[in-house]
Amino acid sequence: MTRLHDDQAKLALIRDVGFARYFSATRWRDYNRQFFDGLAGKYDATNVLHSFGTKRRFDRISVDRLPVRDGMHILDLCTGTADIAIRLAGRHPGIRITAVDASPGMLEVARRRAAHHLDRIDLREGDALGLEFPDGHFDGAVIGFGLRNLESLEGGLRELHRVVRAGGFVSSIDQGKPRRAIFRLLYAAYFMRVAPILGKLVFHIGEFNSFRYLPESNRYFPDQDTLVRIFRSLGFRDVVNHDYLFGAVAQQVAIVAKPGGPQA
Repeated sequence: MTRLHDDQAKLALIRDVGFARYFSATRWRDYNRQFFDGLAGKYDATNVLHSFGTKRRFDRISVDRLPVRDGMHILDLCTGTADIAIRLAGRHPGIRITAVDASPGMLEVARRRAAHHLDRIDLREGDALGLEFPDGHFDGAVIGFGLRNLESLEGGLRELHRVVRAGGFVSSIDQGKPRRAIFRLLYAAYFMRVAPILGKLVFHIGEFNSFRYLPESNRYFPDQDTLVRIFRSLGFRDVVNHDYLFGAVAQQVAIVAKPGGPQA
């Protein structure tokens, strides 16, 4: 599943969503950076339409599920416009957050949005597959709607495992695979048919339509049960999945095991 996601899917997405017609690049990460740089100013508004206005609620619930304590240093990887980082800072005034993203455009928006929290949120440009931090540097890490965008899903999780100390937590929240048949049909109809038309008309006249990317990328993204197995195979323990909106959105929370330690 991850080989399909990491290798074949990136080539297919470049072709199927039309990246090559709108952006000039030779590898996936550069296409992806240009895509998010171009989307940055509209990102938060498009999320409202994508999620029927539910994203903030799921952000709040997902942050509340994290085992955060005062004094912790948390990594927010693929921070985007810093939604999760801002919510963490507001919910836990006794922590520090380092928020990393590959897109300068997204970070520019994030700096404006997080202006009142920049004493505790350190925003940095960086590569999720080659983080500049030493082993065990953080007490926990979260990645929100970011795994699907990496050249290597497993590579991203390995880096998170590396930079979080043993016993610390790692959490991903992203699109899931709805578990109920009727909801799967409604979900597919909206995201594959309706949303791209609305997105083009409302947000993307004459430019790349971001509403094509999310459903197409989800074709190749592992389902929740597979993601749990991947977490376990990479050295995480106590891996728990939480479904939201009948599984259309899902969160995995896991603990970094000690080297050679048991996984569950």
